[in-house]
Amino acid sequence: MEIREAVFKDSEELKRLQEKAPQGKSIIVSTVNTPNFFSRVKTYESWMVFNAYEEDRIIGSAACATRDGIVGTHLVRVGYEFQYFTAPEFRRRGVASNLHQTIERYLINSGVALTYALIMEGNTPSMRLFKNEGFHLHRKLVMPGLTVFRKMEVPEYGNIRPSGPRDMEAVAGLINQTWDGYQLFEPTSAASLAGQIERITNINYNDLLLLEDDNKILACVALWDWSKIMRITVLRLNLKMRLLGMFLVLARILPRFPSAGDTFNQMMLTMIGYRTPYDLSVLIRHANNLALEKNIEQIFCICEQKDRIIESMKGFTRVHTGINQYIKILEPDAILTDSAVAMTGLDM
Repeated sequence: MEIREAVFKDSEELKRLQEKAPQGKSIIVSTVNTPNFFSRVKTYESWMVFNAYEEDRIIGSAACATRDGIVGTHLVRVGYEFQYFTAPEFRRRGVASNLHQTIERYLINSGVALTYALIMEGNTPSMRLFKNEGFHLHRKLVMPGLTVFRKMEVPEYGNIRPSGPRDMEAVAGLINQTWDGYQLFEPTSAASLAGQIERITNINYNDLLLLEDDNKILACVALWDWSKIMRITVLRLNLKMRLLGMFLVLARILPRFPSAGDTFNQMMLTMIGYRTPYDLSVLIRHANNLALEKNIEQIFCICEQKDRIIESMKGFTRVHTGINQYIKILEPDAILTDSAVAMTGLDM
């Protein structure tokens, strides 16, 4: 087995391999990056993808990204590991472990103080892998999924408008104020926000919405059409999930429930900032109505289980998915506190 850096010409082979690595437990899905494999990682300013090879055939892959984040009271370099997958016939042969060890060496050489991964509850193989590699469970987070199926009433409060370059300084200030005191938060600036908008596939200034009143920005949120960078197809549902779907449709709680062959159209919330949960709720209700027009069926974010963001989602039909955050300390002085952690919406 040989591990080496992925290159752009690997894109189609990696996408074919992704299709052979389904995810999930109650709902089994195929996830494939689009329009090319590297669209996902290019959302980060600093990233790397490594492939495992057996006689020039790709048998596994894993990605990582690096950024700054608050750890304890200090701003340090942190790593995020994601998108591990292995060809079915090569599982349980140490492919993922070798990929992680290569990534860890890369992160250490990049000055990273700690690295983390996000794993859905029930994904026992991934949890076992990271535990065996020296990670520990740090936080149990949640991914609230808001079902988009009807128009929501938007309060007549303030003015909702798309952002522009001149708004970035005020937006950065609001985001920094919102997440002040959260672990792993990366303080932002007008320049870094502009860089994200330029870099992230399918996000522009029109997708970053503002709620404004009396020339003050009360809330901001960027609507990231996740389906434009990842095609998620339902392969099968277990019996419990099929029965739940039948109940929700028969009770008219939902107009439809996904079945095998369906493709999810999803929107992720990122660049979130707000003064009060009510301010954010106005934007999320507006986002729901925009998503409805675009045939997007779910709106997601990742946050703490008791984060104030949850308060802004009242009135929605939502399903909460548990997300486990695993951490590995690479420098002894990098000690996270018990404070809440900030998730930007780019990680998943």
